[in-house]
Amino acid sequence: MANICNHLPVSPPSQAADVAQAISNREITLAYQPKVGCISGELMGFEALARWNHPEYGFIAPDVFIAIAEQNHLIDDLTLLVFEQALPWFNQFCQQQRQNPTTAQANQLICSINISAVSLRNLKLFHQIEALCVSHGVKLHSIMLELTETGAMDDPVASLDILTRLRMKGFQLSIDDFGTGFSSMLQLVRMPFSEVKVDKSFVMTAQQSRESRLVIQAIIELAHSLDMKVIAEGIEDYATLQFLQQQGCDKAQGFFIGRPVPADEIDQWLQQRKLALEQQRLKALESLKIMDTPAEQRFDRITRLAKRMFDVPIALITLLDDERQWFKSKIGLDVSETPREQAFCNYTIEQENGFIVNDAKIDARFTDNPLVVNAPFIRFYAGFPFRAPSGERLGALCLIDHKPRYISERDSRLLSELALMVEEEVATNQLLCEDHLTGLLNRRGFEFRANHILQICRSQDYEASLIYFDLDNFKQINDGHGHQAGDNALLQFSMLLNSTFRDSDLIGRIGGDEFVVLMVNQNDSDQATILQRLSNTVDSYNQSIHSDIHLHYSFGITTTKSLSDYDLQQLYSLADEAMYKNKRSGQQLNMAIDLNSQPSR
Repeated sequence: MANICNHLPVSPPSQAADVAQAISNREITLAYQPKVGCISGELMGFEALARWNHPEYGFIAPDVFIAIAEQNHLIDDLTLLVFEQALPWFNQFCQQQRQNPTTAQANQLICSINISAVSLRNLKLFHQIEALCVSHGVKLHSIMLELTETGAMDDPVASLDILTRLRMKGFQLSIDDFGTGFSSMLQLVRMPFSEVKVDKSFVMTAQQSRESRLVIQAIIELAHSLDMKVIAEGIEDYATLQFLQQQGCDKAQGFFIGRPVPADEIDQWLQQRKLALEQQRLKALESLKIMDTPAEQRFDRITRLAKRMFDVPIALITLLDDERQWFKSKIGLDVSETPREQAFCNYTIEQENGFIVNDAKIDARFTDNPLVVNAPFIRFYAGFPFRAPSGERLGALCLIDHKPRYISERDSRLLSELALMVEEEVATNQLLCEDHLTGLLNRRGFEFRANHILQICRSQDYEASLIYFDLDNFKQINDGHGHQAGDNALLQFSMLLNSTFRDSDLIGRIGGDEFVVLMVNQNDSDQATILQRLSNTVDSYNQSIHSDIHLHYSFGITTTKSLSDYDLQQLYSLADEAMYKNKRSGQQLNMAIDLNSQPSR
């Protein structure tokens, strides 16, 4: 810094004159440093940074010429120059992204521009900035005004008034270099910031300093509790980025992500970033060791549920490697993979949310696609991406129909919720969720999935039914014939449940001889048919074995039909109460039972 300062003219008047002339001649230009989603890695926006290459002295550090501008009443002119250059470029960039998106956030990009504390009380400046935004077609909510913590707290009463006005107009506000000042926590809470930027002094030392890590954790927790987003600047390595991801940081900025570059180098950075993200995605996919593995019921259950809920002929869980689209789960399709270049999923993983093709035959991207022209003759496609635990998009949950269709906003939410179930299965250690004797879900595994399904039922107004089973004579078999016979009784009953209920139903062993089944969108007559089929299947099994080890069971059923609000524990309780009521009455299976009735509470 000292060396750079020595390159400047010696006397302060000539320094100020040089800066004034640079502003007037538009010699001060901009570089743009990208900001990305901390977990997704997707572009979220840019910070516009002033740069000055002096014709005689070369590069002048921003800290130097900005300080001179602040001290000589030139900072407002410099700020306007930054906006005059940044806004037309940003508007053009956003238009290009909407036409040919290279980021999933094309419609939500933010341009951040620093505001000096010296300028904060100049309302005329902000009126000029607003007018510039309007004239260049940039929405105010797409502009993030960054203000240092110390600057905001110099006069908190005045700052609160001005910042509140800016927020009401639509500007977003970021408190920069957070953690370096000594502001009152109460003052900070009152300020209308939408974002907190963690100072790079903490970020750059996070790997070596426990104190820095604790400060970062505290800032993220505080900001999120105040409904603010958090961005960390100064990220220079992958280990620091991983730490911030684990802490729930929202955005990332730093040399590891991208250096500040002139506008004409942004496209090159985007291409390099895309390649880097793809390599990171493929690495995450490989680490999960999920490609080319046998079919698993936990994934097939989701595709069967999706097929039934959306009434489509084909439902898929797809994974994309560098060359293939491979189906981890497939309902209604014979092939196991297709070339990646043909995959609709290729488009889906580029999206933050869902990707919908209402009619592939009239969509220029797909009219000659082999999967449209030939089997499976795709006309309608709806896909929603799912992520690895580290945030990379691995593939998609896909719905396919042979005829054109449209999908409602409600159905889009349902698809996203089902995709989240896929995501959770990818992240779950199946060995911890499985009953080792029967192969059914254990209590932990059942409740993990059942709670998510019930959440979908509540949001989509679907009816759910919980059936609680108990083997009445398990203790007698276990005591009279030994543990091996008892284990065999449990295993046989679990196999009978699996063969009777639908593949989309959730079945678990939640206790020694207690089993549960969760069903969605099943009417009463269908339930009665299934329960009767179970009774017949058990009777048939009993005829093949000695009477001492016959299977005898009781059940209780409850539905959500008459419940305005419910949770899994409540359904457990009601179904368990119904089961013991049946058991007390000696009613092993009476199909005259009213499936709509709820036991008294």
